[in-house]
Amino acid sequence: MAYKRICCPKCSDSFGQEARFIDHLTEAHGVSDTSQLYVDMFCNGNWPTCQCSVDCHEKIKFASWKVGFISKYVRGHNAKVDSIYLNADKQKEFAQKRRIGYAAGDYKVWNAGLTKKTDERVKLQSESISRSLAEGYSSGKIIDWRVGNEEKASSAAKKCSETKLQMYADGLLKPWNKGRTKFEDDRIKLISDKISQKYKNNPEMGNRIKQKKLAERLEKYSNFTLISCIDSYKKRRIERLTFKCNKCEEIQEKSLAMLEETPVCFSCHPKESKGQLQIYEFVKSLVPDAILSDRTVLSPKELDIWVPSANLGIEYNGLYWHSESNLKDKLYHQNKHEMCSAAGINLLSIYEDEWRDKRNIVEGMLRHRLKLPLEKWDARKLEVAEISHIEARNFFEANHLEGHVKSAVAFGLKCKVSGQILAALSLRRPFHKKYSGQLEAGRCCTLAGHSVRGWLGKLTKAAKNYAKTSGVARLMTYVDSRVGSGNGYVFAGWRLIMRDTAPRFWWTDYKHRFNRFNYRADRIRGMSQVDVAEEGGVVQIWGCSNSMFCLDV
Repeated sequence: MAYKRICCPKCSDSFGQEARFIDHLTEAHGVSDTSQLYVDMFCNGNWPTCQCSVDCHEKIKFASWKVGFISKYVRGHNAKVDSIYLNADKQKEFAQKRRIGYAAGDYKVWNAGLTKKTDERVKLQSESISRSLAEGYSSGKIIDWRVGNEEKASSAAKKCSETKLQMYADGLLKPWNKGRTKFEDDRIKLISDKISQKYKNNPEMGNRIKQKKLAERLEKYSNFTLISCIDSYKKRRIERLTFKCNKCEEIQEKSLAMLEETPVCFSCHPKESKGQLQIYEFVKSLVPDAILSDRTVLSPKELDIWVPSANLGIEYNGLYWHSESNLKDKLYHQNKHEMCSAAGINLLSIYEDEWRDKRNIVEGMLRHRLKLPLEKWDARKLEVAEISHIEARNFFEANHLEGHVKSAVAFGLKCKVSGQILAALSLRRPFHKKYSGQLEAGRCCTLAGHSVRGWLGKLTKAAKNYAKTSGVARLMTYVDSRVGSGNGYVFAGWRLIMRDTAPRFWWTDYKHRFNRFNYRADRIRGMSQVDVAEEGGVVQIWGCSNSMFCLDV
């Protein structure tokens, strides 16, 4: 029996041994990738991919020129198609067998009855899982489905509530303190003592305030004049009264609790930080209706600065007071932004170091939101061009809150007369491997304080053209909800694919903020992320979530 010979596609020579054929292609015709040549000739240039599912795009293995591709699956993927374990009836059969085996004692899990305190293997496994989860949540690779999928979370919460109600009704569950009293259970006694102490410290707690008593209590505060009527006032913490400061004559609203706990006029005795007052003074110089420390529009929460004419709220985040040293809830800022969004308020949060170190950028952002830019431009009258790495670095450092990041390419909109860059966008390879086939818009912004109509659309077009020539099928980017909604991307043709990631965070020494990757677990020294951060003298400071947008090229 004669062996099948291989004919050279470049000339008339033929070979019985594939090794000699490969050498011939390399030496005589300069072909370095012989498998790709096979694909070009017999597969129309498209390398075959695994057929286990429509979502699997892994390339299958090339065998040889004589055989070609011997399988339509990547090794191991065939189990996704023809495995007996995918059969629903078999799955039920195996599950029932396991249940019977565990119930009879024939099967037993290796860690039954063991804890991380009694078994070293369980301890190591527990620590490994904890580290992986912590790193996953902090980096954004893992997103709690209750945060990332609001509809699913709502449905699950409703189902859980209904199940628990039914279990209580059936007697399968019962309250932990049912039938117990403070005389026999220390936990109930502790709760009872705390409640009793509250009433002891405040005998009027829980009682409605009588008008005569209310008038007597208000008379103590001679620095205020009561304006509103007290006839129907009943709830000292919820209902508000209107007062006039006898010194500055400013009208203020306070509940009785607010007046008793902080009996001062905040206009005469501002409690705000220096940075917050500076921002207020800047905004007040632009729009006369700016209000400092408002509690009327987002009650009971406070807006550091409220501008009714622009429907704009401004938050000033001091690095010490807003770090985990004081704010234990990492969702604090995220929740406040969501409250503002639900109330139709545009909220801009500014960190202490941003106002101190990048004041011109922050002032430009405030001017933009107040529709008072220093100068307006039209993108149609500007020239789009690729800009150098040095130009990109200088522009983003001077005009973007987070400065410059390394990029593959950057495009700018330039004034045709002066050559000044008025807007720019840079593209880079995504950080996460799952997006490795895409390009990310790492930075994009306009010249601080300037408004450029249609700038993002024009730069998006340049980015798409670059992606096409580079063989990239999709662009992506993130928008920090702390500073923007991403509507500009939608108008430029981008598509929202993820509303909320896990809240962002940085490390801070109370003077500066540092990237979260600056302090990571050190496996060589056996130190966790917390240990490394403690060694560096930094703590976490949380922000808001990102929204993710994409654009098919």
